[in-house]
Amino acid sequence: MAQQQRMTALGIAARGGRIGYTLVARGGDGALRLLAQGQCARPEALAALQGEDGAPLLAASVIGTGCSSMSPALTALAAGTPVVHINPLEAYLLAPLAEHIGLNAPYVALVASARHTALVRVRTPCEYAVLGQALDISAGAVFDALACQLGMDLPGGPTIARLADFGNPKACDLLPTAAGTDTLDFSFAALQAAALQRARELEGSPCEQPRADLAASVQEAVIAQLAAQTARTLQRTGISQLALGGGVACNTALRERLATVGTVYPVTALARHRSARVALAALLRHATCAGAAPVSPAAAPAAALAGSGTQRPA
Repeated sequence: MAQQQRMTALGIAARGGRIGYTLVARGGDGALRLLAQGQCARPEALAALQGEDGAPLLAASVIGTGCSSMSPALTALAAGTPVVHINPLEAYLLAPLAEHIGLNAPYVALVASARHTALVRVRTPCEYAVLGQALDISAGAVFDALACQLGMDLPGGPTIARLADFGNPKACDLLPTAAGTDTLDFSFAALQAAALQRARELEGSPCEQPRADLAASVQEAVIAQLAAQTARTLQRTGISQLALGGGVACNTALRERLATVGTVYPVTALARHRSARVALAALLRHATCAGAAPVSPAAAPAAALAGSGTQRPA
């Protein structure tokens, strides 16, 4: 069986004018190994690169790309090797299943990043349904916008989390953030507007404590909504396994809150790299679905969510 053989997957993702790549392998014992990771300037440069075992990167069992426009070039460079397009949300959904021993479908995935905020039921590696998503902006966009307003570094999630450690999460009276108890969707626009208004009021203040209190209050508001909607989703679906994806999902306070409502499979260090997520998803899809296109019975298929409902701060 193909699943019992050693398989390698090369993940490709373009960002900032550079091409990131990750090569992973899974042996017959199920163990996952990182064989290569880095960046190059052009797709053609991939032809000269090798993994730590000496094999060319393009000799992988399957190539996954997070950019569909790159598929023709990769197909020409690696003749005979299947090239699979993995959309960004799908990469978040499937990377945990490829990495975590003990996680089995069906499970619920909470994806919380700068672009995405979604709750998805994964039935198989080729079939999943979006149960809830951001109606306006993502959770990560709230943190990014607040960090920008406060003159702090991006990404905003870890920056705001560090500042929040010194603040009181009950200090600021922020607007309600819940999208409603009859839905599994999210809404963060009102919270972001209130947070930015408060941040502008603090400009020029010599005291750092009000900023820490604001950061703690905003973080608590985001976590409260993510945790509440996730708990509601697990209850409605009857599923206890929860896989996390995205930078916001790395938040320690969020993981601790979610651990009280289900069995949590957190974001790993490898899955924080976009090309690695693509490689893991391609490896899983190739091994179990022969590269078949994903099937989503939801009204809004996952492929259509690649950029919807989320914004980055200007």
